[in-house]
Amino acid sequence: MHLKTTLSVLAIAAVATMAQDKAYSGAELYTNETWMYGKFEARMQMAAGSGTVSSMFLYHNDSYLGGNEPWVEVDIEILGKNPSSFQSNIITGYGPGDGQPNRKITSEKHHAINPASNQSFHTYGMEWTPDYVAWTLDGQVVRKTVKGQESGCKTENGGQQQSYCSQVQDLGKKPQGLRFNLWSHEDAGWVGAWNDNILPVYQFINWVKVYEYKPGQGDNGSDFKLQWTDDFKTFDANRWSKGDWTFDGNRVDISPNNIYAKDGMVIIALTKKGQESFNGQVPQDPEGDAMLNGSSQQSSSSEQFNPPSSSSQENNPFVSSSSSADPTSILPTRVKLLNKEIRGTVNAKGARVNPNNKANYQVDFNF
Repeated sequence: MHLKTTLSVLAIAAVATMAQDKAYSGAELYTNETWMYGKFEARMQMAAGSGTVSSMFLYHNDSYLGGNEPWVEVDIEILGKNPSSFQSNIITGYGPGDGQPNRKITSEKHHAINPASNQSFHTYGMEWTPDYVAWTLDGQVVRKTVKGQESGCKTENGGQQQSYCSQVQDLGKKPQGLRFNLWSHEDAGWVGAWNDNILPVYQFINWVKVYEYKPGQGDNGSDFKLQWTDDFKTFDANRWSKGDWTFDGNRVDISPNNIYAKDGMVIIALTKKGQESFNGQVPQDPEGDAMLNGSSQQSSSSEQFNPPSSSSQENNPFVSSSSSADPTSILPTRVKLLNKEIRGTVNAKGARVNPNNKANYQVDFNF
């Protein structure tokens, strides 16, 4: 047993020493708490620049395990090549693992933003219930996916159209946490060609509101009751954690050094490695401040939905995730070897996997 363990560590180390630090640093902010249904709103000015992804999303912390562990995710993503729209998406099914192929299902659509997401603050929202998922922009529903009426579903691996999918029902298999991240995908067809002359770029979050799902008992007669609001006057480590990993398809390392709380906002940065900092001026958001203080009110409701014009495209949106506050999650672990700190075997979400099963995963190493 001792010999087997030693050989496993050496095998990991041999592969790890061939890896190199990535040249760029991004960031991910995620809640320590997870929810089964709810409403989630954030007032943000997004980052933009060809090759980047600036996002807000819900995610089941163990989705990356694959095999028989269900994938549960709802996305809002600004693809840097076009900051005048955002991509909404549901990801369900199962990721690869335990000899199983990738069986994830996606349903992407695109929605116009005016003024552009990197030029102005907007209020982004997601409503998740057993019966529907809705995406809101500045209080207006721009997409609503109703249980039993799902459309535009594709297999992520190959993009084959599905005649039927049950994504809303499948989302109900696991609770999700709220996350924000800023990174760069290597697929130019999805996010645009990369040019690091745009760096640094920043995503600014003025405030976040989380509502519990309380059918018939919510605020103002709704199904959602406000649980908490964070105005980021300080960084609440009991509520939030910062990512520290990387994953295949991502040209950056997710670094906790690229998240800052300043002047009542959280700033998420994408920078060159070694230049993790924010020395600029935080943009002002008087409308968002007024909304937070109650002098201006926006609300989202499924009754407001009018089908928007949108287009769909295939993508393969890898996103890194784990939760240090959830004792059931598997976080990246590190091994000391030759005076270097080496990340263990990880999957495409940047989370540690059993070295004996590493052949089932795309792996990446950071040291």
